[in-house]
Amino acid sequence: MNKLFYIFLLLTILTISIKPVFSQETHYIVTVNINGEINYGTQYLLEEALSEAEKLDAPLIMILDTPGGLLDSANNMIKLIRNSNVPVIGYVYPAGAQAWSAGTLILLATHIAAMAPGTLIGAAQPVLYDPTTGTFKPINESKIINPIVGIITTLAEDRGRNKTAAELFVRKNLYLTAEKALKYHVIEVIALNMDDLINKIDGWTVKLDNGREYVLRTKGAVLYHYSGSIRVYVVKALSDPIINSLVATLGVLMLIFGLLSGHYLVVPLAIGLIILSLIGTGFSINAVSLALLVIGAVALAIELFTPGFGVLGFTGIILIALSIALLPMLNPGWLISPSYQATLFWTGISLGIGLGAFTGFILYKIIKVKKQPPKLTTVPEGSVGKAIDNIGPNNPGFVIVEGEYWKAISDEEIHKGDKIVVIGKEGPLLKVRKISIHMEKEK
Repeated sequence: MNKLFYIFLLLTILTISIKPVFSQETHYIVTVNINGEINYGTQYLLEEALSEAEKLDAPLIMILDTPGGLLDSANNMIKLIRNSNVPVIGYVYPAGAQAWSAGTLILLATHIAAMAPGTLIGAAQPVLYDPTTGTFKPINESKIINPIVGIITTLAEDRGRNKTAAELFVRKNLYLTAEKALKYHVIEVIALNMDDLINKIDGWTVKLDNGREYVLRTKGAVLYHYSGSIRVYVVKALSDPIINSLVATLGVLMLIFGLLSGHYLVVPLAIGLIILSLIGTGFSINAVSLALLVIGAVALAIELFTPGFGVLGFTGIILIALSIALLPMLNPGWLISPSYQATLFWTGISLGIGLGAFTGFILYKIIKVKKQPPKLTTVPEGSVGKAIDNIGPNNPGFVIVEGEYWKAISDEEIHKGDKIVVIGKEGPLLKVRKISIHMEKEK
């Protein structure tokens, strides 16, 4: 049985370790899916996929379906595309997919832009969601709009595409179907599927930003789909604003609980969670959200030492809920579609309220226990209990008698776990002695 296990383990390791072997004479196309919000994980995924494509001297096809995301990550992805040594083709696919906001910027950076019928691009104007009215407020401040307009129009001009339409994506929230995008020279190809795209671009000559002219040989090429390393999945998950907020909140609460309860072993874990949340945001946490999170957690901690469970406790819960909700809402570095922004906001609110309610319940129980007076004001002599600590003449320790914890002292050495009997009281301390085996037999 052991031999079979080791053989299975060896085969598993070998399977994981195997990397595809490529023929130098075969033409390849590397494909990568850019799905969900654009964040640091997406940036690393593109970086790795481009590295694989350049090793094979193969074009890279990015299959886009994204509501947008971090402008910083989108800019880094644009730099990767512009500095690549192989052509990058952007393909919004399948039908029903979109490349909104930051996704549109990335599409316009590609050497060939393609869309499937029934897909949409555009809607790149930054907006803020107003939870009180359920509406979206367009951002028109020039200091925010102009840099984005500059980026997108430069991309359109460099790729020979429609600058006016590119500018309207940002200033007027313009969106286009595949047919209109082709008509207005925003994209080069409409393709029904991957095979159709590969056939249509075969033989095209692409001039890269470094001056290299690359002739596409896509017909009959072998498709190699790149899905990313473990690093990509970890960073992508931590970069999600909802998961990131949850990890940061749990870290802060665990830190406070650990310090207040004396369970210091959880402190490193708490600090680790906080650091992970920082990594997920690229060390650019929104200051307002972080301040609210810390103040809320501190308010809950202070509630432990105040009479009753009132204003401070509920205030802390509300502040934590708001800190989670405001992280995606206030950050102008996010360039995402309005519908996705609303989803982020309400999911954040739900998580915040749920986590706050749970935390409040736990704190309520802690406070109740801390502030509850002892059930026994005096302990009758002769009461029997158990030593919780080692106790001696000059070494007081805790005992448990009739379900209550008491500090006690003894004229003899009592070890943890020994049975004891109360023989008197010295001030606030109980006077106890160990129950011998002889005494137990007499009883």
